Amino acid sequence: MVASTFTVNAHPPDPTWKYGRYDAAIMNIDNQWKWPSSGLRGHAAVIVRLIMCPAAPKGSGGVSPHSDRFLMYAQRLDIVPQGNSAVERTTGLPVLKRATRTSSSLLGELFPVDQLRSFAHIVPRFVIFLNTYFDKDFFYATN
Repeated sequence: MVASTFTVNAHPPDPTWKYGRYDAAIMNIDNQWKWPSSGLRGHAAVIVRLIMCPAAPKGSGGVSPHSDRFLMYAQRLDIVPQGNSAVERTTGLPVLKRATRTSSSLLGELFPVDQLRSFAHIVPRFVIFLNTYFDKDFFYATN
């Protein structure tokens, strides 16, 4: 079966894209689970940061373990449990956060591009607080 075609962008910062352009995608991490029938089981949400095809080292006769396939550097997004559910109660959507190492650096790795299964749409979630400590009168009026 031939997989459907989709486009995932990974573009470093430049004058056109001040912060770069990095698309989110769904990546297979366990071949036991098949997309889309298994849902997110066996899959991870990732942000694709770089797509490359490594060249074979000089003098190797063009032979390299990865010179015949494209690789991607991707940063994983973890699902944040919402109480006893995997989705946020109001929206019904999974809540994601960037996966980090114990040193707080972002967790990213190289993967074959053929592990991508779908593009993904992620929506930032902003929280706005009403500062009731702004001044004394406001505090007493709101508490």
